Amino acid sequence: MLIKLDISSDYNEKEVIIKANKQDDEVRAIINSLKDVENKFNHLSGYIGETVYSLQLKEILFFETNDRNVYAHTVNNAFLIHYRLYELEENLPDNFLRVSKSSILNVNEILSLSRSVTGNLVEFKNTYKQIYVSRRFLKELKIKLSQREL
Repeated sequence: MLIKLDISSDYNEKEVIIKANKQDDEVRAIINSLKDVENKFNHLSGYIGETVYSLQLKEILFFETNDRNVYAHTVNNAFLIHYRLYELEENLPDNFLRVSKSSILNVNEILSLSRSVTGNLVEFKNTYKQIYVSRRFLKELKIKLSQREL
């Protein structure tokens, strides 16, 4: 089996292509492994008190730390997540971006990015929730937003 890796900033998202002369057990195993990777962080378990909720990633506006806990914010709630931010950052899809030491946001859910006296502020669709973006991460966020508009 031949494996090639082509990394370039020209690509907006990850793409896997399998070339084979027939679909055999090895090809099916590779496909199943890739599907497992894709679905690994498709859903997360979030907790409010003793109740566990299954959260779809597309519902999550942002993740943030507060008192050494990580919370996933949706339009209406904040759920305790049993992952650290660095674990989420490594495993979340490309539409999630670290924007400060204590937060990762879903670029697809951004309504606006504005500058204020206190910093760069992101507002989200269909909610009052807002989050500040560190100057260190602002350039990368602007690049992601411009790619989204294409």
